[in-house]
Formats: sequence, structure tokens, C-alpha cells
Amino acid sequence: MLENQSVTEIQKNISSRQISIREVMEYYLDKIEKINPNLNAIVLQKDRKLLIEEAVEKDKINEIQKPLNGLPIAIKDLTDVVGFKTTYGFPGSKNNLPSKNSLFVNRIIDKGAIVIGKTNTAELGVGGHTTNRLFGPTSNVYELSKSAAGSSGGASSAVAAGLLPFADGTDQMGSCRGPAAYANIYGFRPTPGLISADRTGQKLDLPILTTPGCLARTPNDMSILLDAIVGSDLLDKFSFDLNHSFQNQNLSDKDFSSLKIGWLSNMNGK
Repeated sequence: MLENQSVTEIQKNISSRQISIREVMEYYLDKIEKINPNLNAIVLQKDRKLLIEEAVEKDKINEIQKPLNGLPIAIKDLTDVVGFKTTYGFPGSKNNLPSKNSLFVNRIIDKGAIVIGKTNTAELGVGGHTTNRLFGPTSNVYELSKSAAGSSGGASSAVAAGLLPFADGTDQMGSCRGPAAYANIYGFRPTPGLISADRTGQKLDLPILTTPGCLARTPNDMSILLDAIVGSDLLDKFSFDLNHSFQNQNLSDKDFSSLKIGWLSNMNGK
């Protein structure tokens, strides 16, 4: 039913009542139930009955003006979501229950998405492979015995397997981009500050190393999530607004051919 539909197509079908939010939720939950036990991409999940009830309520409200209306998403287990533990994949934090959402999670919810759970991460978000002592490893979507890379491997494998329409991640030195490459999808590390984040204690004169990012099967799918969550927040002094939409950006062949790519072959300059 939804197997080959883009996020735009799913949105249009929800808005036109060709499909209900409940049906969308059931489709993704069925795939998670079937595929995730072997993949281990989603490690914390809200009860199925509660999620379907939430979807039914959204069908009644019919918030078609919200860009993420009814779309399910699971948040990387480094980021706070009220009602879910934030464990960082670390046994010492296995019972950590946050009292408030991270900034961009509020935006995701305000734009109509339904948070269904948390995706796996490298322990404490450190490492090039998605494994930890609390939940174990996430498998590569194409070969379960292989690595999903890290640290956002739970998100990338979930998106590539069709368990989610898109997902968030975090990226410092490739934590979205590496897993995306391993899963043959798209991963994006935006300019720090484009997606508001909790940066308590961050000094203005020090560089920001880690930023929230995102993963999706196509650039168009990713643009929908980005447009919903980018922008400044008073609680993030590094955040900023854009004057344009990701969905409305198109490069002509001429523009594309004039782009320059920088490549750092050796960080030590040798």
C-alpha cells in the first residue's frame, strides 16, 4: 500500500482522505514488528495500542495544514523525548527519564508528527559503529552480519528498511553521513545552529562540534523534515533562521556544474 510512496505522496493521501493516519501508523508498526527484531534499529517503542489511539485522534482533528501530520518518527537515543527514556545506550543511564523535550523534538511534535520510539546509537554517541552495552548492535540493512556504521546507525537502518519515512540523527564527524552511506540513503549534517539544540554550557568562542542532522531515502523526503524543524529558538543562542525553503531549492545544470567541493586529505597537513 505505502511501500513505494514518497513522503509527499503519503502526505497528499492523508490530506485528501485517501488513507487514514491510523492506516499509515499500522503500516509502519507492522513493518517494525516484522523486520526490527533482526535489525535492532528501534530500541525503545511506545505500546502499539497507544500509538494507534494517537493516530485515530489525529484523524479526528484533521490537522492537514501541519507538514508532518500523522507521520511516525523515532528519535535517536541521545535526544530527550518526554515519555521515553534517554539512555545513550549506556547502562548507567538505563532509567533516565527526561522532564522535557529537546528543542527540535518540540518542533517535530508541533508540526504534527507522532513520536513512536527511539533509535539505537553508538554508546554515548561515540564511535563509528552503532553498538552499545545496553541494546547491542544495529545490523546493516543489506547484510545482518555487517555494521550499520555509527553513530546514527539505528536511524539509517530504520529508514532504509522502510520502518520510518525519515529520521533525525546527530553528526560530529560523520555520524549521519557514514550510516547513510552504509544504508544507501541520504544523510545530512547541517550548519550548526540551523536546527536548534540544547547547548547548555557551550561557550560562544568555542566551535560547535556536534549538530542534529537527518536521514531520508530521497532529498525530497529529507527537505520536508528539514523545513519543519529548522530555525532559531530563543533557548539556543547559536541558532538562526533561513529565508528560503529546502523544498523550493532547485539547482540548474549550470549552477550544479559550478559547485566546488573541498576535500581534506590529511588533517595534519603532511
